[in-house]
Amino acid sequence: MGDSSKIEYSYCPKNEPGKGSSMEIQRGLDFHMQNSVVSLGKFDGIHRGHRLLLERILKEEGISTVFTFGGMQGEQIYTEEEKRLLLEQMGIQREVIFPFTEENKKMSPEQFVNEILWDKMDARFICVGEDFRFGSKRAGDVRFLRKACEEHGCRLQVYPKLEDEQGIISSTRIRELIREGDMKQAAKLLGEPWFFLGEVQHGRALGRDMGMPTANIVPQEGKILPPYGVYTAKVIVHGKPYYGVTNVGKKPTVGGSVVGLETCIFDFDQDIYGEQIIVQLLQFQRSERKFDSLEALQTQMQADKKQAMDNAKEWQDKL
Repeated sequence: MGDSSKIEYSYCPKNEPGKGSSMEIQRGLDFHMQNSVVSLGKFDGIHRGHRLLLERILKEEGISTVFTFGGMQGEQIYTEEEKRLLLEQMGIQREVIFPFTEENKKMSPEQFVNEILWDKMDARFICVGEDFRFGSKRAGDVRFLRKACEEHGCRLQVYPKLEDEQGIISSTRIRELIREGDMKQAAKLLGEPWFFLGEVQHGRALGRDMGMPTANIVPQEGKILPPYGVYTAKVIVHGKPYYGVTNVGKKPTVGGSVVGLETCIFDFDQDIYGEQIIVQLLQFQRSERKFDSLEALQTQMQADKKQAMDNAKEWQDKL
């Protein structure tokens, strides 16, 4: 399905990070729900293709429910907490995180449909992508699900893969773009800039000593990382947007060994230690490198800040 329309990037969360969740979250299988309108899938990227499914269930009468799989391996575009924030932003009411254990992997397609979709979830409407597979050895497919829905009286909507000029929009493509540092193209596929959610931690205060205080967060384990370097950024603090410049990496000039994100937020002087913030990476500026002295580093930091401020002016019309 082709789509060449202009993509608008926005971030309008219904819940600020750290302010509590309005979405019911169910882990495990000890539950019984009523009147669910369900979208099922990995939802590892919450990209534009995923959003079509999620927006569809929001149009139905019933409790919008996302069924996804926990314990998945590999590099994550978004952590569970970050995905939860995106789902809340969209207005999803409930998330079921299916434990991907060895025992559950043996569940047959018939068991999954009867025990999970009908008995536990009371599914009234289901929305999936055309490649959705489920049950032991991925034996269940859309054809099986359609027959089961017809027999049970549950409505089913199946969406084909969403495409752009370069092909199918997928989490695999987005990961490749992130690894390459192509934040602009990644944002086009995601529907908004890719981001990190994290709690501001105390650092060594070197940025403050150099006249550029930073808000420091540490990426969660398992989240994919872009190339180490400097990025133009947009930062959400207490629901309010700011622009900034972010360094992703280990700070080799000062002997750093832990990967972190250090963001100098423009026109900002609040104490936000311990607060959760969102750092959107908008544009790659340069690779991380080791400087011969702190003075050389300081000079480069000022140049990075100026470039980020210039870049931010171009982004203001998009965000």
